[in-house]
Amino acid sequence: MGPVDVQRDPGKRRRRSRRLSLHVPVRVSGLDKDRNPFREEMPMLSVNAHGGLLALRAKVERGQRIFLVNTNTQEERECRVVYLGREFFDRRKVGIEFTNPASNFWRASFPPEVDELAETNKDI
Repeated sequence: MGPVDVQRDPGKRRRRSRRLSLHVPVRVSGLDKDRNPFREEMPMLSVNAHGGLLALRAKVERGQRIFLVNTNTQEERECRVVYLGREFFDRRKVGIEFTNPASNFWRASFPPEVDELAETNKDI
């Protein structure tokens, strides 16, 4: 399945920033869906300006708050679970977004989306 065409499927949300395949090491903590505390360390699968994708062992729910520490910088941010993927082996892909802007959390620059580039260049 390819990228979402917003004109054909207006019910889908447009991605706010590009994903980068940066494997930033992180520590994730919070309460699982049974209210038991968890703490895991792993690299991110991908990141974007608003959050990222990781693979957790802990069972979490959509909308749940978790805490993410960039172990390179020790910076911590509160995040919200926004996506739950399929389970594979003993992990599940989990999409997270920062609850407050964290523009430099990943220490990376995110190129604008193709639509943003077209909008920017249309007067040239």
